[in-house]
Amino acid sequence: MALKVDIDNLQRATEKLIKRLFAEGVVDALADVLDENVIGFSPSGHYYSRGSWEVKRFLQGEYERLAPCSISKIRSRQFVREGQLSIESHIIMTSLQQRKLLLLNITTMYRMVPDGFTINGINMALDYDREKTYELLTESNVSDLEFLASYDSATGLFNREAFCIRAADMMTDYPDKSFDILRINIERFKIINEIFGEQQGDKLLNYLAGFMKSIDMKLCLSARLYADNFVMCFEAREGEAEKLIYTMQIVANSFEISHHTVLTFGLYHVDDMSIPVSTMIERANMALNQVKGNHVTPYCVYDDKMRNQMLLEQMIVNEFDSALEHGGFKLFLQPKYDLRTEQIIGSEALVRWIKEDGSSVVPSLFIPVLERNGSVYAVDRYIWEETCKSLRRWTDSGKLVKPVSVNVSRIDLYDPDLISFLVGLTQKYDIPKNLLELEITESAYTDDPKMIMEVTERLQNEGFVILMDDFGSGYSSLNMLKDIHIDILKLDMGFLRSTDQTGRGGNILSAVVQMAKSLNLHTIAEGVETREQVDFLKSIGCYWVQGYYYSKPIPVEEFEKLI
Repeated sequence: MALKVDIDNLQRATEKLIKRLFAEGVVDALADVLDENVIGFSPSGHYYSRGSWEVKRFLQGEYERLAPCSISKIRSRQFVREGQLSIESHIIMTSLQQRKLLLLNITTMYRMVPDGFTINGINMALDYDREKTYELLTESNVSDLEFLASYDSATGLFNREAFCIRAADMMTDYPDKSFDILRINIERFKIINEIFGEQQGDKLLNYLAGFMKSIDMKLCLSARLYADNFVMCFEAREGEAEKLIYTMQIVANSFEISHHTVLTFGLYHVDDMSIPVSTMIERANMALNQVKGNHVTPYCVYDDKMRNQMLLEQMIVNEFDSALEHGGFKLFLQPKYDLRTEQIIGSEALVRWIKEDGSSVVPSLFIPVLERNGSVYAVDRYIWEETCKSLRRWTDSGKLVKPVSVNVSRIDLYDPDLISFLVGLTQKYDIPKNLLELEITESAYTDDPKMIMEVTERLQNEGFVILMDDFGSGYSSLNMLKDIHIDILKLDMGFLRSTDQTGRGGNILSAVVQMAKSLNLHTIAEGVETREQVDFLKSIGCYWVQGYYYSKPIPVEEFEKLI
């Protein structure tokens, strides 16, 4: 196979082959035009080879020795010596592997054949020894040294800092054009590293990076931010982002590994070029986080709702410490009733966040945020202690004291001091442990059942009453019920629609109540909102209830009036 160009275009074709070799590792493009008896020689590696197969190996070795590489300058000239047509190329390139800038000379010798040219000789040599390379370039061209700091050493793509600078420049240079920012993440990349090894993981990163470098778009930048996170900035055209996302997923699937490689994407249509590129990247990341784990919809587009959610979460984080310190978190109680007597048999402690201006932050907003950053543990401890204070106060004032259940989150269960802290609270306020009931959500048992069972058994042995909260809202395991140490099942009435009492939902709920009785477990239904639900629960023998039909969560002062 020959290089099908004329003499005038031979120089340009040679530079293209060199760029593909060192920038992308495409050896086959050169190998395809090698003469059968080609000779390859590299003084720097003391390497001499003859024949197309050996020279191909030589080229592959030269690339791998320096890769990943980035070419900053290439200048060539064409000459004839002793009847041999040659292209002499002077290259300034960065070996990101060696963390050095190198001046490389490549002489490519050609033989004319009927349909073009074949390469019958390749000579590669450094201009100077490695110790003098830095000195020469520092004196001659400082910007080339800065070039080294702009690239990710593993993939040869831009790093985050360089990407932000160049993307901002590109948008400034083309103010009349629209741009998209695309975040790319490899799902479960840690699993790939663990199962197939980090070397294979690195190959996958470079495989994707190679595709990004090959994208033939005039206005397009790519970068590796960190780990398996990439970002691109490109001119926004109709359907371009979707096409790119679809193609990248195909590329990921084509990587030779016995694992289905899935990518997730977050897309931000740049609607304000005045904001920092780093903020644009974060907006794309917000969109990406919406689809992590969703293999049906691999990408999401950023909108203002996500921004408002981010601002709200940031407000929660910023104001949390002050609210906790100055009493912004309040203890509310929701009464529990016995349907047979219509009397209060206890209550559940719930937290409310009341701001100084009287407005409130609803739990469904702040609790997930505090769970993600670990601050929920401090709130839980605060509510536990406030509950114990109330129990002590009611006892001292001669009120009829009923148990109060407090929520124990998943994070709490992993705390080695959990049991000693709870025992310490009951001792500090001198209250019986059975008055401080502990609610553990059903989903916590499925995360790490062995550990949770050990903790609940120890708590039960200490004298605490254990409730499984939200039973029926997730994927409950009936087999699990025979092993876990609990005293009360809290049935989620969301499982039972108001019109389904005589249908399958009602039959299942009735069976659960009967099963709990056979296991000597009490049941309490939460989320009871209608008279029909009350009558149905009576009919199946579930007499303890909690819900808006009787009372919403109320401040401690109001609850005290009820008892």
